[in-house]
Amino acid sequence: MWLEGYSIPQNVEANDYTQEFFAKNEQLSKEHTYDPLLVNDPEDNDLMLDHCTNPWLRVDDIEMDHAGILAEAMHLLDTACFTYHRPQSAGWMSLCIHGISSVHTNCADDYGLPDDYEETDSHWTDIAKFCPKTVDFMENHLRYEDYTRVRFMILLPGGWIGPHSDKDRQGFGATNIAVNNPDGCALVMENWGTMPFEPGAIMKINTHYNHAVWNRSSTPRIHMIVDGGMGDYFKDKCVESYKKRGGMLDI
Repeated sequence: MWLEGYSIPQNVEANDYTQEFFAKNEQLSKEHTYDPLLVNDPEDNDLMLDHCTNPWLRVDDIEMDHAGILAEAMHLLDTACFTYHRPQSAGWMSLCIHGISSVHTNCADDYGLPDDYEETDSHWTDIAKFCPKTVDFMENHLRYEDYTRVRFMILLPGGWIGPHSDKDRQGFGATNIAVNNPDGCALVMENWGTMPFEPGAIMKINTHYNHAVWNRSSTPRIHMIVDGGMGDYFKDKCVESYKKRGGMLDI
């Protein structure tokens, strides 16, 4: 049983700030805009990623065995491999498949290491051998040029992540991938509403905007967060997805 091995307070309510944030933003639905100037140079696939002001972008046409990856992540949860992740949250846990170690789930600076340590010393962790389908997805389908931190992120039933921003400027941050996304669990963005996650959805997220997560289901919510050098293959998938949603495939 996944709960065994963890000391998790039961029936913990999200704090008042998180509940107020959800009440104000969860039901919003704001139209996204698409700027052809961000994608009109075929030699520059960074421009849109670095300057887009939309809150999220679903990346299309990348195959993912999300059921197989979910089984691997649940096995790791069942065997108590995860570590708790960051304050201003409850029931939020993490585990690195690729990084400086399986349990060092924050940036290198948080551990007193040089800022570039992740770029020079990240590797497949000891966890990778337990999730071959996840590794195959990363190597042969997501196809980043190189990886730094790649993490399973689990939010337990009743768990929450308080409103926060991860970037001080506009543009997309890390890639967020829904391994599952149980009904009743939502990632909400300030002034934009609820992200349309479903199992297998691969999203670029503009984490400049305040966002929060609350799992009001009875099932652990499991996503992957991927950091590293995206490379042309993945960047081109992002640009094509942006063009498709903006009706600009002829550009």
